[in-house]
Formats: sequence, structure tokens, C-alpha cells
Amino acid sequence: MDERITRDEHAAAILRELIVISRRGVADARTAPLSLSMTDQSILGYIVDHPECRSVDIAEAFRLNRSTVSRQLAGLTRLGVVREIADASGRGRPLELTETGWAAYREAIELLQRVVDRHLGGWHDQEVARFAADLTRFNDAATDDDRPRHPETNAPADA
Repeated sequence: MDERITRDEHAAAILRELIVISRRGVADARTAPLSLSMTDQSILGYIVDHPECRSVDIAEAFRLNRSTVSRQLAGLTRLGVVREIADASGRGRPLELTETGWAAYREAIELLQRVVDRHLGGWHDQEVARFAADLTRFNDAATDDDRPRHPETNAPADA
């Protein structure tokens, strides 16, 4: 490691690279027949990872206003990729992917996995394992204190 590069400079480089990864992923996934936004893809992924979640769960996980999530879900429902589970009771019905939603989700993941596999093609297995572990550690360290704050109120910017 170059001793002249500071920790802050390395951290800034990490941020830049994560932004590039996100932008490329969204652009690559939009080549699928059912073009979904990054938010749409994220919501589908959350529903897959959290079966029978509710819109309020998504709002909390993504740190979004409930009305924002409701609008996104309405769009996904119109596209025919998400639906409420009809026989559920209580406030906020659980969500699930439709067959079309599962197909769109699998297609986007497969497309993105091929891109990742190409990028890691020259890496040794140990390097891939380390990178995966480091990214997991990075994401697991996130807390509610990481939320951007409004400069005047110090409240979460998305509240």
C-alpha cells in the first residue's frame, strides 16, 4: 500500500468505486426485456429476501417515506411483478412476486452475475472470498446513525 495515500483518500476511492458499481449495475440490468429502475430492482430483491414483508418493512429498510414506497409498489403492481397476498389479514398486506416478477428478478440477477463473474475472471479464489467478506463486513457495519441528517433539524433527511 502506498504510504502517501491517506485513509480518507482510500475511503473516498471506495465511495467512488461503489458508485461506479451501482451505476453499471443499473445500466446493465436495464438491458433486460422488463427494464426496472434501481429502486424497482431493490424492492424485488427485498421481497425475495424477506418473504411476506409489508410495504412498511420496505420503507423502514430503505429509509424511505411510506408514501414513496406505496407509489413504487403501485407501479410494480401495474407492471404485474408484485402483488399483495390476498388471504392475509391485518394492516398492510404481505407482498410477493408474481410469476412475471420472479422471471424479471431472475433475469436481472443472472445478467448482473455474469458481469460480476467477468470482472472477477482473473482473480484467485482467495481474492474473491476476501472481497466478498470485506463487502459483507462493510454492509453489516451500517447503523441508523449512518443516515444522512438534515442540516437544520438534525433529523433524518428522508423522514
